[in-house]
Amino acid sequence: MISNEEQIKEIISKNLPGKTDISIKRQRRVLIKVSRTDLKKLMKILAKELKAQHLSTITARDTGTELEILYHFFIQNVLVTVRTSCPRDDPTVDSIMDIFPSAVLYEREINDILGIKPKGHPDLRRLILPDDWNQGFPLRKDWKQSGGDAIDKQG
Repeated sequence: MISNEEQIKEIISKNLPGKTDISIKRQRRVLIKVSRTDLKKLMKILAKELKAQHLSTITARDTGTELEILYHFFIQNVLVTVRTSCPRDDPTVDSIMDIFPSAVLYEREINDILGIKPKGHPDLRRLILPDDWNQGFPLRKDWKQSGGDAIDKQG
């Protein structure tokens, strides 16, 4: 009998041949790496072919050379993480809100604190930072706090 992890790998490989790097790290854990140009195609496969309904969260990080975006799902009792990246000088990725509406706040968050713009997102208002924030993106490695050291002044 084929495991859920192998089934997920098989379906994605069949529907997006040669466009993903899929690894099964351990039981109930699948990691999928995909280019940002194929991200939307993969998301449609997750939704239609694998019946993914629950996007747990979207996280992102600055690796120092690029910005990495991780989409976390729970599909068929398996934790599935989709990893893509974009260059720091072109911090864009397609929005997945039309496929997974629950991405709305997560995409606003990665835009707000890392400057990753989800193309096609209808409402990229600030979510965490003040509306008048103009001091860069606080989770980028090159970010420097300006305006004094407010944390030291509190204590």
